Amino acid sequence: MVLTGGWVVLTLSGCSGPGPKPAPAKDMGGVAPADHWSASNSSGEVANGWVADFRDPKLVLLVLEALQGNPDLQASSARLEQSIAIAKQAGAALYPTIGLNAGGTKTSYLEANPAKNKNQIGTGSDYTQLGAGLTVSWELDVWGKLSSAKQGAKLQAEATASDYAAARQSLAAQVSKSWFLVQEAKMQKDLADEFVKNYAANLKIVQAQYNAGDVSRQDLDTSEADLANSQQSAQAAETALNTSIRSLEVLLGRYPGAEIQATDMGTVPPPIPAGLPSQILERRPDVVAAERQVASAFQYSKSASAARLPQIDLTGGINTMNNSFAALVNPASAATNFGLNLFQPLFDAGLLQSQFEQAKGVQKEAVANYKSTAFNAFKEVEVALDNDISLARQEDSLARAAKGYEGARKIAEIRYKEGEIDLTSLLFVQRQELQAKAALINAHGSRLTNRVDLHLALGGNFEEGTIDLIPAPMADNDSNGQAGGATAKK
Repeated sequence: MVLTGGWVVLTLSGCSGPGPKPAPAKDMGGVAPADHWSASNSSGEVANGWVADFRDPKLVLLVLEALQGNPDLQASSARLEQSIAIAKQAGAALYPTIGLNAGGTKTSYLEANPAKNKNQIGTGSDYTQLGAGLTVSWELDVWGKLSSAKQGAKLQAEATASDYAAARQSLAAQVSKSWFLVQEAKMQKDLADEFVKNYAANLKIVQAQYNAGDVSRQDLDTSEADLANSQQSAQAAETALNTSIRSLEVLLGRYPGAEIQATDMGTVPPPIPAGLPSQILERRPDVVAAERQVASAFQYSKSASAARLPQIDLTGGINTMNNSFAALVNPASAATNFGLNLFQPLFDAGLLQSQFEQAKGVQKEAVANYKSTAFNAFKEVEVALDNDISLARQEDSLARAAKGYEGARKIAEIRYKEGEIDLTSLLFVQRQELQAKAALINAHGSRLTNRVDLHLALGGNFEEGTIDLIPAPMADNDSNGQAGGATAKK
């Protein structure tokens, strides 16, 4: 993110987290990242554009739709606008306040007429007076109270901008995972429908055998019960599919009418580089936002400390007053006045001191929150990296199990038709295949959602090569020479 030309520029190519490098760990709660990830040795540069990596054009369109229509993201954008306006207000306090006033009065004088009757009111006279003036009031920022407050508000706006970037990242991840859940639910429903057909075929065979007297009524009842159970499972799978579609539609900002057409899940992309733990502090928008909160709290603490010192104000004005407009605008009739005021409260019942103590408490809280955010970021990456490996192994094992049970079921069906095994043995093998395939679908979906979690944890951008422009509180540079943050690096 860069403050330049009156805009905050969120650069989404190359680096996912806008903002400057955080302060040293000793100033930020003792956060000391490890030299490498314990769950992976892949330390290459974190890639961007991860949504496109799933090779699903429909997913890309869904994410774009959510960025336009999601109401929560719109609320986050509105909070950013508010924060920028507050920063502008804080900056305005450094400048003089100039006011213009103008007005006029008309006075009528009535006199008694004693020549005729002392109780009779006679004629009077009118007197009109016009006035105009220009007033100036300026609090001198001798102790840095106002400039520190301005800088604190500016840093707060940058934190809010990072929160907005984090909200965009989180929304892209939520849409992706919701879409994968829809796809998983669709495949589970297809699997359930397939086994309804299998159990219906079983029932036809058992019915024929029962009519021929080859099997008992128990076998027929068992076959009918299995078909009914499979139909209930298929209906439950359809309900789960519709529910997942509606959840996705709400994320997109649509009416939840379950109208999105699901597709099958795609393949999981190859393993991705994970970068270094220390890079998380610079890349993840939520961590950057927490760091900006710390910097903002330090500035507000300085402002609260300076507020205890004497306040010095310059006041002045130019005023004219006359009974005609022509004389009113004559510079010769103007009177000027300027003054210097110093105010030092002698007794405020501890108000200013308690405000300073409150600011110090906010500062300590911000440091603790930064530390918590950073450690949580490290944890999320480590867990996602570990799961990426573990879930891949689980899927491989389940794929081999499903293939084996499918072969066993085909053999069991032949043996049942030839009378070598009973119905109970056939149904047992069929249930094993159903459970293995359902678990395989679930494992594949878990791998896809975990990969999204990994991208989000690493702070990689979901899109690449685009720029968002957001009104900035001001265009001047920070004291460290950076315009509100470091330019994103690729």
